[in-house]
Amino acid sequence: MSEKTKDIRQEQQIAQQTVIQEDQAPAPPSSFTLADKLKEKRSQKRKQRLKQSLIFGFLGLFGWLLYYLFAPYKGGLSYGICKTYLELNIPYPQTLLLSEVVITRGGSVRIWFTHIDAFGSYRLDSFQCTFAVDEQTKASYLAEVKIGKLNIDPIEVERFNVSIPYLVANPPDLTLPVPIPDSLQSIEFDLNRFRKKIF
Repeated sequence: MSEKTKDIRQEQQIAQQTVIQEDQAPAPPSSFTLADKLKEKRSQKRKQRLKQSLIFGFLGLFGWLLYYLFAPYKGGLSYGICKTYLELNIPYPQTLLLSEVVITRGGSVRIWFTHIDAFGSYRLDSFQCTFAVDEQTKASYLAEVKIGKLNIDPIEVERFNVSIPYLVANPPDLTLPVPIPDSLQSIEFDLNRFRKKIF
């Protein structure tokens, strides 16, 4: 009898467990929908972050292209050194207007510029700097400087060469001048800005 009772009890326990498992098997739908809602929110947030990063990336690329489209052209350090020497040797540097910069094959820089001289006349001149490389230090220096067809004293050029390491460490404004138009019709001279107004 004891074995029969044990078997009956085991059968009852098994029946109760299956009933409990059957009752628990279909989980309440609210818990599944909550997990699904959380997953959906996470996926929507990921999609939104991806969209925002794509938009910001596109705007950043567009801004970068726009900046480089309208940014002025920059010259090399040799142009900056030559321009600084020119500004230091013109009597009235506030009237200096650069019109064209030509870099030749020999390593020289020619700058065409206009200025008002000490007599009040408006002049167009050329300024040429020729650079050389020191064999010991491997640094470039000014070898020869010309204003128009006149050579500047080599002693003054040597004095200026002392300041070249400072100009290399702290470069001046290297913005190249706007090129002169090719057609004669598009060239306009505003001569009134050089004339003194009497009335």
